[in-house]
Amino acid sequence: MKNPNIKTKVVHSQSKSAWNVIGQTMPGKYKIARLPYVCCDDKVVEEINRLEALEHAQFISHCFNHSEAIIKAYDHG
Repeated sequence: MKNPNIKTKVVHSQSKSAWNVIGQTMPGKYKIARLPYVCCDDKVVEEINRLEALEHAQFISHCFNHSEAIIKAYDHG
């Protein structure tokens, strides 16, 4: 497995109901992932969807930001 060596952060999309995982350094790839969530009439359900998408985005970002340790564990496992 190749280390992507990318540092990322999570930001909310400016135009969509989604969280974006974006690269923090240029000229690398800017948007790594988009995690949309469903908007609906039920605000409680919408908030649950929004928070679940945020958790997934944070997990993806964490994996990129700790890729060296993940690859090391993968190679030794």
